[in-house]
Amino acid sequence: MSKKTKGDLLVENTGKMVSTSVREISPTGIKLEYNSQDQTKGKYKANGVSTTTVWLKTDGTAEWETKGIETTNEGDFIAAWGKGTGKNTSPTTQSWEGEVHFMTQSKKLSWLNDVKGWVEGSGNQVTGESHGKIYEQK
Repeated sequence: MSKKTKGDLLVENTGKMVSTSVREISPTGIKLEYNSQDQTKGKYKANGVSTTTVWLKTDGTAEWETKGIETTNEGDFIAAWGKGTGKNTSPTTQSWEGEVHFMTQSKKLSWLNDVKGWVEGSGNQVTGESHGKIYEQK
């Protein structure tokens, strides 16, 4: 996946893992599934939940795919999904990047339907916390 030109910062997202499942173990790696509670702040503010599937490869790299739903305090609903790559930055931390897409029926947030996002973030296996920044992709 090639990184496009980063535009304006759309939102920052913080997440806290609430569960982890081991989905597959093979000679080439391990597939894990994380369920998280998330908070999003920036051009909109929302709380939500997400499920991220991560394929941890034996060479220290990873591929990920995520799906999530968010709700604003005003009741607007946003679906978000994406995929990308990652790598270990220490035995217990990772960094990741990739594309994110949005869908909403909210008139106020309808601009999200036309946005392709670029996310860069990091996670900590010990604390179960993650932090990402989503930029508009140009």
